[in-house]
Amino acid sequence: MNRRLEGTVAIITGGGQGIGRGIALMFARQGARVAIASRTEQKLERVRRELEELGAEVLAVPTDVGQEEQVKALIDATAENFGGLDVLVNNAGVGLGVPVDEMDIAEYDRLMDTNLKGMYMGCRYGVPLMKERGGGAIINISSVHGVNGGPGNTTYAASKGGIIGCTRGLAAELAPFRIRANTISPGAIDISEDRERFLKRVRQEDREEFRHRFSERIPVGHYYFQPLEMVGAPEDIAHCAVYLASKESRFVTGQNIVVDGGLTTYLSAFAPEEARQKKTAAAKEIEDFIAAHAATED
Repeated sequence: MNRRLEGTVAIITGGGQGIGRGIALMFARQGARVAIASRTEQKLERVRRELEELGAEVLAVPTDVGQEEQVKALIDATAENFGGLDVLVNNAGVGLGVPVDEMDIAEYDRLMDTNLKGMYMGCRYGVPLMKERGGGAIINISSVHGVNGGPGNTTYAASKGGIIGCTRGLAAELAPFRIRANTISPGAIDISEDRERFLKRVRQEDREEFRHRFSERIPVGHYYFQPLEMVGAPEDIAHCAVYLASKESRFVTGQNIVVDGGLTTYLSAFAPEEARQKKTAAAKEIEDFIAAHAATED
């Protein structure tokens, strides 16, 4: 089988869970040697074991991307262990929904240090290694909040919009070195354990039917403001990241690819009572199924 990232070296920040974990697993399946970084060592170790079970060469480095010395140590460790760097995925981020007149400066600084400064420092120390290799790919993870606004998300939107703008600047600046820079902006992505929580409430013999009917609609409510009636998964972002990391996208740079089930195609005026009624009906359908097929002791 032709693996699309065979022989490449990739760093993925925020690799201990969610989207970062999904990207790391898919990169490993496509033949990449993977360095994963996360603040939480326990989560990082779990993903490291998963990658090793796939036969991947993996490096796990506990890292707070808001701390310059830790980002530099991550880059240095990758170069020392794998001999260079081809793909940098700046995924680590935090969300904080606080109204602008209620957020204190410490909260603002923490969010910006992680989401925007962390991305910048990854590039600051990763780009020289890519120049040595004669090229590379930077993939920055933004959000639909960097494209459209929402109440209580002013600072988060600023950080994610800054990622998109910075990516365009990087694309122009680094093109002479054959380093491409692109952004992925996810919409509603299920990074929780909600599906399993619902599943445990259903009898063992009925769980396959439950998965078939409802797995793409849980958590209820994430999908009802978008055209596609499903919730995204980390794999949906990972597929896009593989494309942007591979030679298939060699002529693509400076782009923001929105992976959101069509969410940003809707104006806020089209989040009406009809959509809320659809959510209520979907939730009732799921609860009715669970009530009719309830598990006892599992």
